[in-house]
Formats: sequence, structure tokens, C-alpha cells
Amino acid sequence: MKTTEQPQCRRSGFTLVEILVTLTIVAVLAGVVFSLSAKAKQSALSASTLNNLREIGGCAGLWMSENNNFFPPAWDNTNGANRSYAQSFDPYMHGVPIYRSDRSKFIGPDKRIAVKVNSNSHPLTYAMNRAVCRDTTSNGKPGESLVHVTKVSQPTQVILLADGCQNPGNLGQSNASAYRLYAATGQFGPPGKGTQTIPIGPDVDTAAGDGWFRYPWGKCHALMCDGSAMVFAKGTIKNKNIWIDSDL
Repeated sequence: MKTTEQPQCRRSGFTLVEILVTLTIVAVLAGVVFSLSAKAKQSALSASTLNNLREIGGCAGLWMSENNNFFPPAWDNTNGANRSYAQSFDPYMHGVPIYRSDRSKFIGPDKRIAVKVNSNSHPLTYAMNRAVCRDTTSNGKPGESLVHVTKVSQPTQVILLADGCQNPGNLGQSNASAYRLYAATGQFGPPGKGTQTIPIGPDVDTAAGDGWFRYPWGKCHALMCDGSAMVFAKGTIKNKNIWIDSDL
């Protein structure tokens, strides 16, 4: 006697396990894509920052060639000028208005808070190394003597300006005469051996961070005294990267 085989029912849809596996794979892929996208964005902003610094370095070189090879002051009040280094470099920017706007080359593309613009200054987030770029005035007192290029025997190693901490109370800008390196400030302290690592500082965009290096993504972009631009990993800036020869 023949038996009639019952037709098999085909299973439709996915099991719970298959759905969970699929969702896990999608989540992992999304995480990888997001991570790669974030790293690509950081790399692009970092490259743009270094380009900005090289352009500023060109302006610094022109200023120095017209001023007997002295490094420019972070803040210049010669004859009552009352101007930041960005304003001093303005003639070498060919008077382009963009350098006096929120798209200025003096503003790092990695800025963390908005930079406000007023009519009396050039907005900036890069700050000068005051050990090299001495102010011509300080709190209403006579300024210090400018530093001549001969005082820096290793210009490829000494920072001229770099990423600075933004101060919301200063229109979102960094302090133009940042990196307060002298013992009287209670910050970096007196000069020491060149191999000593400087303190990292608050590394925050508040008034507490004013006068310190900033490390977006764990690194600081810097313009060196020879006009080159480079990146320092957090915690790798040493005394030799800051002080002039006579201070080491």
C-alpha cells in the first residue's frame, strides 16, 4: 500500500538568532565606519591646521626680515600700537578681510568653541611662545627685549606658536601672549634641562586653561622657529622645545 507523502512546509522569515546575528554585524560595521570617518575628519583638520601654521610662518618670516631678524612680539605696544601678533602680520596677508573674520587663518579649524569677532582685533586660537616672542609691554609695565634669531641655535626644535586653550571670557580666543613660562606665574616654572617634559596643564577651554598648550585629539600642532610645522603628542613637549639657548 502506497503512503502519500505530505508536502513539506517551507519556513519563511528569519529566526530570532539570525536577526540578532545580522544586527550585531551591522552594529560592528557601523562602528568601524564611524571610527574611520572620525579619524579621516581628524586627519583632514590636522592637515588644514598645519597648512595654516605654515602660512603664518611665512608672515612671521617676512616680519622678521624687516625687523633685523628679531622674533615678533606676541603682543606689541610699541608707540602705543596695542596689537596682537595677528595684527602685526596683517600687512603680509595683503589686507585680505578674511583674516579679520571668523574664518581667519589664525583660527585653528579644530576650535572647540565659537570665536567671536570684534572690530578692534584679529580673532585667533593659536598662541605665541612667550619665551621666544616677548611682549613689548606687560600689564602696563615696560616690555622685554625682543629675541634675536641667533639666540635659538636649533630653530627646528623650538616652538614659535601652537594650539592654545580657548578662553570664553576672551571672545573665545586664546591668549595672544600665551605659554606663560616664567616661575612668577606658577605655571611651567623656571627653565630646566632640555630633556625635561613640561606639565600638560588643564588642557581645557576655560579661563583655567589660558596660557597653556592645548591638545585636541591628544596632540598639539605647532609652528617651529624655522617656519616648519609639526605635531606633538600629548606629554611630549620638552623644555628644549620652549626655551631659548640662554635659558637652558
